[in-house]
Amino acid sequence: MIHVLAFASIKPGLRDKALEVYRVLAPKVLANEPGCLEYAPTIDVDFGLPNQQLDPDMVVITERWKSLDDFRAHVAGPAHVVEFRAAIKDYLEKTTLKITQDAI
Repeated sequence: MIHVLAFASIKPGLRDKALEVYRVLAPKVLANEPGCLEYAPTIDVDFGLPNQQLDPDMVVITERWKSLDDFRAHVAGPAHVVEFRAAIKDYLEKTTLKITQDAI
């Protein structure tokens, strides 16, 4: 299984608008990409821990895929992903990815 954490740094003050775009994309990914087991845009919640890093302009997308090939197909850009990229570009500063696989 492949696990992806996509860290989307959103331009200051535009997180809610960016989340609207993610709300359109998420159900399309889950419904139309058979290898996708989870696709969930998330935001920070303050738990009050001293080592917690909060960022009001960050959206973290947690994803689980059956295989690397399934994730590659998603990245290659089905129509809904292409539409998403066009819709999010004005809100996005940068995206970084952490891609892992089950170790045990």
